Amino acid sequence: MFQYDHFARTYDAVEVSVWNAFAINRRLSIILGDLAHTYSVDNQSIPVPLSLGYVKSYAVARYGEQVDIRIKKNPEEFMSAVAEKQPDIIGFANYGWNENLTREIGSWTRRLVPNALIVSGGPNIDENSDLQLDYLKRHDYLDCAIVGGGEEPFSELIEWWASGDRNLKLLPPNIIRIQDGKLHATGERELKKVIDNIESPYLNGYLDEFLEAGLFPMFETNRGCPFKCSFCAWGSASKDLVRRLDLDIALAEIDYVSQRSSSNVWIFCDANFGILKRDVEIAKSIRNAKDQKGYPDKVHVWLAKNATERNLEIGEILGDMVVPVMAVQSLDQDVLEKIKRDNISTETYVEYQKKFHDLGHKTYSDLIVPLPGETLESHLEALRSLVSFGVDIITSNNMRLLAGAETNLPEVRSMYGFESRYRLIHGDAGIYRQPDGSEIKVFEYEESLRRTTTMSEEDLFFLRKLHFLIDCAWNVEVYKPILGLGLRYGINPIDVLIRLLRKVEETGDELSPEGVQLFAFFADFEKKSHGEWFDTSNDIEAYFADETNFSRLINQEFEKLNTLYTVILLKDYKSAFDSIMLQLLAEVELVPADLLRSCAEYTFALFPPLDVSQEENVLDIPEELLNIIEKDAVSPEIGELKSVRLIPSPRRSKTREIIISKDKSKTLSKILNTQGIELSDLRFAVDQSYAYDKQFRRSTS
Repeated sequence: MFQYDHFARTYDAVEVSVWNAFAINRRLSIILGDLAHTYSVDNQSIPVPLSLGYVKSYAVARYGEQVDIRIKKNPEEFMSAVAEKQPDIIGFANYGWNENLTREIGSWTRRLVPNALIVSGGPNIDENSDLQLDYLKRHDYLDCAIVGGGEEPFSELIEWWASGDRNLKLLPPNIIRIQDGKLHATGERELKKVIDNIESPYLNGYLDEFLEAGLFPMFETNRGCPFKCSFCAWGSASKDLVRRLDLDIALAEIDYVSQRSSSNVWIFCDANFGILKRDVEIAKSIRNAKDQKGYPDKVHVWLAKNATERNLEIGEILGDMVVPVMAVQSLDQDVLEKIKRDNISTETYVEYQKKFHDLGHKTYSDLIVPLPGETLESHLEALRSLVSFGVDIITSNNMRLLAGAETNLPEVRSMYGFESRYRLIHGDAGIYRQPDGSEIKVFEYEESLRRTTTMSEEDLFFLRKLHFLIDCAWNVEVYKPILGLGLRYGINPIDVLIRLLRKVEETGDELSPEGVQLFAFFADFEKKSHGEWFDTSNDIEAYFADETNFSRLINQEFEKLNTLYTVILLKDYKSAFDSIMLQLLAEVELVPADLLRSCAEYTFALFPPLDVSQEENVLDIPEELLNIIEKDAVSPEIGELKSVRLIPSPRRSKTREIIISKDKSKTLSKILNTQGIELSDLRFAVDQSYAYDKQFRRSTS
């Protein structure tokens, strides 16, 4: 290995002749691993290994039959292949969500094939030389790592390795390695704006086995990001350049995959889908695939950061296949300057929200806490604003310190007083059997911010509960109709949810029976929220090295809190939450009492407790309530009643069945996230065949 001067030693003539594959026309065996935690999910929740498909396509196009390249996703299949083939070269795709799995299996691989060339590549490698050295020391089974795009460097490494003399001075660009305890880098290659030298792994058939196995497809039509957001590795990895792959190939891939996959979900990996004019044509191709084959149900795309008319056109084409994402991360100007981000104006943002709603879309935005300079109040104000703008789904993410991002640099950490802790990456853990029968037990974790110069960890624990309530009540829509009614009368839903938390905190268990239940609910939530975090990486590794704790982890006792507690709320605490929601809105005395009661009855009936098996629920709705939900100009007078029939939809039945009968070894949050299923699908539907006001159905859907 490079670290152990493996290549610096002198090779004798026999060894050189053995490795000189191209000179003696011996086929080189190569195994590539984009390893996923298959223990906790089924194939339909795992993406195809697209990145390694590109690496294989480039190498085979260059070397043809001189290389035998196998791609593996399943850890046990990877280890079996390595044991059987004893490959000459092994490559790992390294990401933040599989780093520990790759490290464990990489170490096993080095022991099994000590003379193989072992390489890794991926976006989660810092530019800072000290951090690169730390990475290589953590992954000491590696000979080297590739920074930047992997196709060309890996292919050139194949030729370098097969040449026999392996002159270290002739290593290709974009390679980092250790020698004599020091980092050695070979420099960077120039990036081209148009990528015209990489063939499609789909059209070459290299990903067919994964499509046939049910893994969900991923696509890439361009690479890179022109923005410089300091918390993200996307722009720095691409040198702020958007690089285009061939349009005709992208369209052909969509057609090819649609013929071979029945996956409910497709993912497009472009950082800013819609930034190029041609993306409209790609969207039309996706829509055509859905119309012709019935799949996919959902497409995940990251729309161009600053919304444009093109995004609206794409949203109209894709329809209910996509939720338009208009991320802001923060609405505080000082924070935005610190993270090198430039949001569109508030007026434009609101205008585009309305346009997407007019197209029939729900809209999505997200925030990150704690960003440099963000305070508790500035974050709360951003939440209030997004709700008032009409954003349907608002997600707040804990600030993760990503390798490759500017915020991970030591000088940035010091400047803003960053203090971090560690927690699990949910769903990414497993037990994997080696060919000799022994087991590898492994899990993934992340490093995230817990304190800055402007936000404390106490603030973050309070926000953890508030973010849960926003996700459950607003995003999942368990209480959205009644909160939306309050908003029409000037009561911001964020303030209602804050008052709920304060009420529970101030009165403790000196409450009504429903209040006692809420106190117990949030006490348990708080305990688990605190229990998520570990002070150091050694602490979290030591904790789960304990057999009992690891067993609990494998049995999914550490599920994502938002998912877990929404299910718990709907299962055991629904009536208590119904009661306090109505009470909090009534106390303000801004919404007419009769109107509030009618809206509450409708809201609470939409999400009955999980154990409710009723087939229908007929409600009489005041006609004026229809107008309030539809228009800002309202009258408090109650008019004619309209009958509405609520029934469990097929999606509710499917989602409820998944929750109730879930395999204890499978992670619910990951299943929901990757299979086009949402907790909001638990909502009862309005029976369209029943006599009711169509306008009402549209405005509350």
